[in-house]
Amino acid sequence: MEIIYVSTDGLDHWIDTKYRSTTTLDKAIAQSRPGHIIRMIAGEYSFEHPLRFPVAGDPESPIVLRGETGVIINAQKQPDATVSASNPGRDGFAVFQLIDVANIRIEHLSINRAWPSAVYIENSHNLDFKGLRITEGTYAFYAHGLRSERISISECHWVQEPTMWRKIRWDEIHDGKDQDGNVIKVKYRYLNGAFFGTDDIAGDVEITRNDIRDCYNGVRMDVSKDNLDAPIGTFNRDVRIFDNHFSYIRDNPIEPEATAVGWWIGRNRFYNCHKLFSQDGVRGGFWYYFSNICWFNSRPGPDGDIYNGGAVFKLGKGGHISQPDYVSVCMHNSFFLRQKYIKKGTTRGLVHARNAIEHADPAILPENLMPLDQTFFGEEGDLHLSATPPLPVRFAGDLANHDTYPMVFDRYDDVLSDPRLADGPLFVDGFAGRFDLRMEFQNHYEDDLNIPMPDGCLWSMPGCHWPGAITDGQVVDGPDYVPVDLDYVRSLPI
Repeated sequence: MEIIYVSTDGLDHWIDTKYRSTTTLDKAIAQSRPGHIIRMIAGEYSFEHPLRFPVAGDPESPIVLRGETGVIINAQKQPDATVSASNPGRDGFAVFQLIDVANIRIEHLSINRAWPSAVYIENSHNLDFKGLRITEGTYAFYAHGLRSERISISECHWVQEPTMWRKIRWDEIHDGKDQDGNVIKVKYRYLNGAFFGTDDIAGDVEITRNDIRDCYNGVRMDVSKDNLDAPIGTFNRDVRIFDNHFSYIRDNPIEPEATAVGWWIGRNRFYNCHKLFSQDGVRGGFWYYFSNICWFNSRPGPDGDIYNGGAVFKLGKGGHISQPDYVSVCMHNSFFLRQKYIKKGTTRGLVHARNAIEHADPAILPENLMPLDQTFFGEEGDLHLSATPPLPVRFAGDLANHDTYPMVFDRYDDVLSDPRLADGPLFVDGFAGRFDLRMEFQNHYEDDLNIPMPDGCLWSMPGCHWPGAITDGQVVDGPDYVPVDLDYVRSLPI
């Protein structure tokens, strides 16, 4: 490995007990080769044009760009209103562009005001991002192209717009349509982005231990209309979202679009988020939601914002809208809610088991924090759940305290089994984020729970756990990650 020292001025500096020659960051990247460690010393850096890595690293000798405390890249860009829930492209500004390269790591630095994105990836693989602090932008990371895969993002911190949760209306960010179907572009449309956004990537993505807050979406991975007919598993495959903290998310923390196979959403903490898990119009399946914790102490939007109800699941609308092709599993999660669990829509193949679902008592909360008559589900006729094979919906062994539970399931024949009822709080203090179950609910299950895996095997969740994400003071681990076996998945009837 060869260390290349970088400073803001490219002059000699005292570094590690020695006076050393440095270069500028743009020159270091332009001349980078496999085995180079580009080490940035403290200072504020700024660049008018994107920094593009010209060559790939090697698997055993990656190119490493590493900052340290005090390294700040201030892009000083203004929001780009042409980018809204869309691919910024290689012509859009990004501090770092990784196009047709591989085996590159970027670590431990701050990026400010990079509109539309801090990092843009196109047809590149074996990329590792760790310890980046990113503020402002439509996207922190954006990836495009079928050859984009094996991407790891860990221990990063993202704040998109700190006033979004409370002061900006949802419909001031998300474009609308007039009665003729024409797009109405709204004032803050450039905020309709995500911490990690994609378009047409293969997958194999790991997003772990990040702090993602004050943004519109967390993880949103899309497929372009030209690729909607591609075989299942071509795009958005093998995505792991583990041990992250999502807070003040104005739309969806987790939002696959069009198709997704083999998504693992485990041990995350969701605090003040609008709708947690979106399955709206998504084909695929083998989605696993486990050991997550969700709670609130705030409601989004300024006065007059009607998009502040929220839900746990956002389902598809049925009819011609795409539905899951395979099973998905939601188990051993803990929810402390002000919102409906599911508002409307339809799904199939959902195994919903052994979760702890506490609705807060609105009478003891600050005024208008939640409706006094909040329902468990949406209105009758708006939500459709069916136990009909081959992809039945099953709710089994959930613990809930809503006053309509379990009667709310009477309209869905054979969907519910083994309900556990409570007439008061489930958790020690959900409002304060203390999610140990109260003593009276610390009862394990009699049987193991068998879960189908995306390689054709079964995994068993031991029955020794209590409802919810925490048993005996420990977060339930859940299943180990299993990659999708495409031959097996594509052999299944759909």
